Amino acid sequence: MAKIDSFDFGSIVVDGKRYVYDVLILPDGTVRERVASRARLRSHTITSHEIEGIGKLQPDIIVVGTGTSELASLSDNAYVYVKRSNLNLVLLPSPQAVEKFNQLIDEGKRVAALIHITC
Repeated sequence: MAKIDSFDFGSIVVDGKRYVYDVLILPDGTVRERVASRARLRSHTITSHEIEGIGKLQPDIIVVGTGTSELASLSDNAYVYVKRSNLNLVLLPSPQAVEKFNQLIDEGKRVAALIHITC
């Protein structure tokens, strides 16, 4: 399972590899680029499509990092999807989301994450 080694504004290190874009960490430990991170204007809205994609992998918990200044947020449709699907989703500023993700991994939980690395 993946562990987050460090987080700083504009970068995140997962299992020794540095990423300079928003990441998705899947329950199997795979790390992927969040597609919306390339389109800076859209990167602050986390869509239902993104949450659905993660939810289909059936994690115990989804941790969402909303950035260092909490400027990223779930879209209205994403909130509706989370409620309808009874997903266990934790929404935190990215520094705290990183800590929570690692804590849950240490507890043996099957965790997925979407971490916004900037504002």
